[in-house]
Amino acid sequence: MRILFDDALDLVRFRVRPLQHYQYAFWQPALLLTALGIIASAGAEGLGDNVEGRVAFFLLFTWLETLLFTQFMGLWLRLGKWKPSGSLFGLVVAANGIQILEPLTSWLPDDAALAGAFVLSVFTILVLVHSLATVSGVSRGRILLGVLLFSPLAMVLMGSTLSLAASLDWVQVPEELGIELHQSEPAQGASDGGDASAI
Repeated sequence: MRILFDDALDLVRFRVRPLQHYQYAFWQPALLLTALGIIASAGAEGLGDNVEGRVAFFLLFTWLETLLFTQFMGLWLRLGKWKPSGSLFGLVVAANGIQILEPLTSWLPDDAALAGAFVLSVFTILVLVHSLATVSGVSRGRILLGVLLFSPLAMVLMGSTLSLAASLDWVQVPEELGIELHQSEPAQGASDGGDASAI
């Protein structure tokens, strides 16, 4: 586990090793990813007082998002003529390790806390893009484009996971967010109906 944390620190300093180096025993990135999910849940008081439910929601979303992103970027890089020499999972988790600092932003005043969280997120993306570019040999521009293309999928995954969590009473969806979710359902239903009739 010490190696994983050391690697995460190196990635923050933009020091990247070959992909084979990041083929950890599965439990190591799994433990860090679980910790990141739990930490994310701590700053989401707006989703209700069910602490266990919030933790379950963020664990589910964090795991699904990371696994989906890993598969998506693996495919995207192969389309860019990358020949895989190992799984991207350990590298992706290690590159996101800096998010463990996110609770520190809550110590700042409201506006500064939002700015701090934003800066941390942007820096995480920079670390991730640099890391993937280094191990794959694919251009940073192409990888950044892949990250941008993944963003809508992440939003859909967030909405779906949040709706599931709300239906299970894990979380309480804020009123303004609940309205957006409900408004998207008829549009999705119309889209589904259109597809079915076209078939």
